[in-house]
Amino acid sequence: MEVTSALFSVVLTIILFSSFGFQAFAAQMTAVLIPSTDMSQPDFSGIKFITLKYSPGSPLSNLFNGKNEHVTFTMNGTAGGMSGVISAFNRAIATEKQSPVRIDNATLSYSADILGQPDNALLSYKVDFKPTISKFVLQKNGSQGAIVDLDWRSIVVNDPLVVDAPKYGKMNVNYPIGLIQALHPNLAQAFLNSQASALMKDPLLNFQDIGIPMDRWHFLFDPTGSVAGSAGLGFKEQGGARAISIYSIGESSFREGTFTEKTSDVTATIDNSQVQVHSSTPPPSAQLQIAGFSKVQKSGNSEFAFVSTEAPAGTATATGSFPLQVLLVLGGMMGAVAVFVLVKARK
Repeated sequence: MEVTSALFSVVLTIILFSSFGFQAFAAQMTAVLIPSTDMSQPDFSGIKFITLKYSPGSPLSNLFNGKNEHVTFTMNGTAGGMSGVISAFNRAIATEKQSPVRIDNATLSYSADILGQPDNALLSYKVDFKPTISKFVLQKNGSQGAIVDLDWRSIVVNDPLVVDAPKYGKMNVNYPIGLIQALHPNLAQAFLNSQASALMKDPLLNFQDIGIPMDRWHFLFDPTGSVAGSAGLGFKEQGGARAISIYSIGESSFREGTFTEKTSDVTATIDNSQVQVHSSTPPPSAQLQIAGFSKVQKSGNSEFAFVSTEAPAGTATATGSFPLQVLLVLGGMMGAVAVFVLVKARK
């Protein structure tokens, strides 16, 4: 029994500490908002997996069997088509969310793979978009503190986003078909003319699920001014705020509900052969940090937060006074669960 207990402790320790690294890769949105500066660099990640199942010896089997193709590049600033990407995001924020938030600059990293077998091929996508945003502070010095807009987080960009990709030329980074167009243009046209056309144009940069009401997000904060003691975990006093509010989603529970992957299936005819196309998108996983004590309010379909630099006197932590370090470990475990879903989707 002692050996079993010791082994369990070792395994648990490995899971807890390794999960800090997992969390960064699992999140589909992370952001730190500092009301005093009204500037932030959130990180959005669009992730999708598409599996093509075909008969051995079919045209697709002959094309993909043994293939291991990888496309990766990074775009910065506004050159090479990035100005069009930024404009598309700004239009979507203004029209979908009626939000004043604006993007002036951004970095986009695209990574996609095709792994082929005799009877199937896996297409995997990850698009990281890191914009510099401003104007999320609706009012700086209200009676209840600064007022921060939260609606921009669930943006959906439906437009094709074409950039001048290094080595690949003009490439649509927002639709799954973009990868096939870059590597196998004739096949891409066949897909666009087939029953799988809509699935192949389903946008990768779709963060609608992150827009679930904030009362379904996990919430914790440190109102005591001890955030500086957690600097080793990446936290520091910012913007004059001694408290920090942290919201996260990704872990299913009775209160927050169950988060599951989204899937779509269609059967298409390509080169006179049937192909089963399966698409999967991981469940939402995100973390939002706000410098200060925040309280979320809702007005119609819009959500915003009142933010003060310190919590009101007598306020208790929303987590039953657990130490912040312990809660961060639990948050890391949530990230590990999300990564497990991503790995499962690859199989």
